[in-house]
Amino acid sequence: MSDLARKTIHDLAPLIERREVSPVEVTREVLARIDALDRRLHAFITVRPDEALAAARQAELEIGRGEYRGPLHGVPIGIKDNIAVAGWPATNGSAAMRDFVPDYDATAVTRLREAGALILGKNNQHEWALSGTSLWSAFGRIHNPWDEARVPGGSSGGSAAAVSASLAYASVGSDNRGSVRIPASYCGVVGLKATYGLVSRFGQLPATSATTDHLGPLAKDVTDAALLLNVLAGHDPADPTSIRSEPKDYTDGIRHGVRGLRVGVPRNFFFEQAAEDVQILVRQAIEQLEVLGAELRPVDLPSLRHLSFASGGVPTEMGNFLLPLVKQGRSAFTDPMLWERLVIGQFSRAADAIQAARIRNLIGWEFKAAMEQVDLLAMPTMMTCAPTIEDALDPAKRVSDGVIVLTAPFNLNGMPTISVPCGFTGEGLPVGLSLAGRHWEDHLVLRAAYAYEQATSGGYAVPPIAQEQAVGS
Repeated sequence: MSDLARKTIHDLAPLIERREVSPVEVTREVLARIDALDRRLHAFITVRPDEALAAARQAELEIGRGEYRGPLHGVPIGIKDNIAVAGWPATNGSAAMRDFVPDYDATAVTRLREAGALILGKNNQHEWALSGTSLWSAFGRIHNPWDEARVPGGSSGGSAAAVSASLAYASVGSDNRGSVRIPASYCGVVGLKATYGLVSRFGQLPATSATTDHLGPLAKDVTDAALLLNVLAGHDPADPTSIRSEPKDYTDGIRHGVRGLRVGVPRNFFFEQAAEDVQILVRQAIEQLEVLGAELRPVDLPSLRHLSFASGGVPTEMGNFLLPLVKQGRSAFTDPMLWERLVIGQFSRAADAIQAARIRNLIGWEFKAAMEQVDLLAMPTMMTCAPTIEDALDPAKRVSDGVIVLTAPFNLNGMPTISVPCGFTGEGLPVGLSLAGRHWEDHLVLRAAYAYEQATSGGYAVPPIAQEQAVGS
């Protein structure tokens, strides 16, 4: 892999600003990598090289005129295929949406364009963003760059795979139960779910749930995630769930470390469900935070044992949106389980939804009480490393059932949460450390993630598929 492809955005940006590297050169590099590798990964549904290069030439002209807009100017970015890009298909990974072309940009896309970012392509995803595996898409099964026989996680699997394999410098995904953080953990990149309401969801098509859904960045390292959040964050009157907040530079103070911060370590739920190799790596990561000066405190969240009941009653728009397809029968879906899930969802009783809301509120109050005693929470992002595709397809192993268990609580409570790589299993597969903070303290979450990252891995690790390409080039 070339040194240019390996770079993070914050390494690349100064070179572009000083005109030592051209956005055209950068774009040609990633397009060449997509051409060489994406037939194996299926990380993209739509790529338009001519449009990407035209935008790169325009960025080059602007920068040459002294109109540099900031660190994303001239940088190729991917967009998950359930987010509107004007004139580009937004398929949701479904054959039913193959010909649907929005005539407007999502707010996230508008803000990226205003910052000078180049829209490189639309990333593949699990059909309708309704699973954490990315096994099923009408446009090809997505593979994990660390082991092509394994799932990349989902539903933003194409976004994570593209960033991990350096087919894009970053991507924007959606996260309703962990769909940014799950693939980030499985693919060895950083995934950030900001405070609920901080990043506009206008142009997410369709929204899975207005009460739990988020848009967020997948990036090579924590600094890049912060740079993207700088652009994506902010109130949007077009999104009724957008909440006004004070503007921040999320890179400001990121280097201040964790000394004196109180880090809560859950005694129940998270670790007890994680595989032994994951537990070991995450506990080592948490111990590193203590070495860096953080104070570790145990916390209890007893009502999380009822999480499945709370999740089952969350209001969702997706079921109603897909009802016409449900009436067409199973053949309307690529994922053979979606039809059944959606049909069952139609029989949810009002009494069940009320009880689920009560459990959700109880869990929320327990998190709030815990966060009065600590500044951050630290735990595993996932129960395991990425499972094999074979295991994930085996109904008897029920791999999909547990994928969202450790990530979903932070969608229910809207807390900012990040997954940052924290080492590799004996099989060479990445594992994610999850850090969560109080509402509107996204900067603190990023600061702790950065401190850990810099003290250990140092940032982005190149997966085998990219190394193989480097050797063969």
